[in-house]
Parts: sequence; structure tokens; C-alpha cells
Amino acid sequence: MKIIFNTIAGVGKEESDDRVLVGKKVYKETYQECELNRGFVAVADGVGGNSWAAAAAAFVCEQCASLDQPTSEDFQKINALLVEKNQDKRATTFSGLFFHGTDLTLFQVGNTRIYQLLGGKYLKQLTHDDTVVQQLLDTHKLTEEESHNYTGRNEITACFGGGSEKYLKLQEKELNPTSGNSWILTSDGIHEYVSIDEMEDVLSQNRDDGGRAVQRITELALQHGSQDDCSIVLIIPDAKEE
Repeated sequence: MKIIFNTIAGVGKEESDDRVLVGKKVYKETYQECELNRGFVAVADGVGGNSWAAAAAAFVCEQCASLDQPTSEDFQKINALLVEKNQDKRATTFSGLFFHGTDLTLFQVGNTRIYQLLGGKYLKQLTHDDTVVQQLLDTHKLTEEESHNYTGRNEITACFGGGSEKYLKLQEKELNPTSGNSWILTSDGIHEYVSIDEMEDVLSQNRDDGGRAVQRITELALQHGSQDDCSIVLIIPDAKEE
């Protein structure tokens, strides 16, 4: 399958806290197109806005790159290592798809997201944000309209690290890799500023040019005021898989 991604540092930042994992390689601040048969495709967004945040995202991705068949126990061990190393409560989100043969497993914690692109037209969010605002939405204490202006909208409730092992509340699910459908991964620098409708429009208009699609969605995030690190990954199955 083909992997196309764009990841950039936020406005005025010396280093991005985002990392993209593809197979055995961890990337930052780059545009890439590559192929993958087996392994992880993931986005991690370091929390805290300092050098430790970037280090946390890189550490988790590097550890995941070495996993041959990841389990929840593996993630608990990685989290324990991060907490042990953590003198400054470094933390990171993580959203990843692990491709192995005809099987596909989703792992997620935090507010980075994974979507499935159905028929090249419609995005279905597969992950559930670990944020205060999402909790308020789930408990009907906040409306969708009110949530857009909620203070601390990106305050997370689960992560790797954070100074305690208790913050890892891993979402894990087996997925059915329906033929012909693609996947999108984003950090909040993208999906907090570009709506699902806008992403669908761009993806539909650029069905034959995935590179242009991810670059255009990044441009829209910046045009809409995003000053955060921005990462977006497009996963396209091989024609023979369709």
C-alpha cells in the first residue's frame, strides 16, 4: 500500500512535537511518499510544548517501530519506560494502525485521530478523543456548537507518560480492512481547523493525487489559523487489494 504524509512544525516553533511512524522509520517535519506491506502507520503528538514533548513522541514511535506483533501489554511496558525516564512529565498522544497480512488493528490514546475514507468520498472517524471537551459532549453537558468555543478544548484526559502510568487508557480494536477504502490520520493541528466536510471535498477533488490532497489540507489548516504542529497521513491500498 502507498503511504503519503505531510508533517510540519507550528508557526514560529523551532521543532515540531509531532512524529509520524511508517514501518521502522520515524519522521518529523517532512513530506514523504513511501510503500508499506506490514507494520505500523501512526501519528504521535507530544504534549507540553517543550523539548520533552517532542522526545516523548519520538520515544513512543521508536519503541513501537520495534514491535513485531503489538499487544496492549507491549504498550504498557513502553508507557512504564517513558514514565521511568520522565523527569518533566513528558507525554504524548498516539494513534496507529498496525497492518499484518489481511488483519488490521487500531491502537489509540489522546486526541490524534484515525478516519476511514469510504468510497473515496466520506470520512468516518474510528477513534474517540480523550479530551475534557469530548467527555462533556458524551455526558450532554455541552452541545456541539458550544464545544467549538470551549476554553481548553485540547486538554487531554489520557496519554502515554504524563508522570504516571495511570494516564494510559489505550483504545484497541480489530478492524475489517474493507477493500477499496483508504485511511487518514491527523494531529489536532489539522482536525481542529479543517472540518470533515472540507477534508472530504479536498480528498474527492484529488482522488488521483494523494500528495496534493494532504498538502492542500495542511494549507487549509494554516489558512484557518492553526499555529500548532500539523500532521496528516493518507494510506491508500494497492489496486490488487481493491
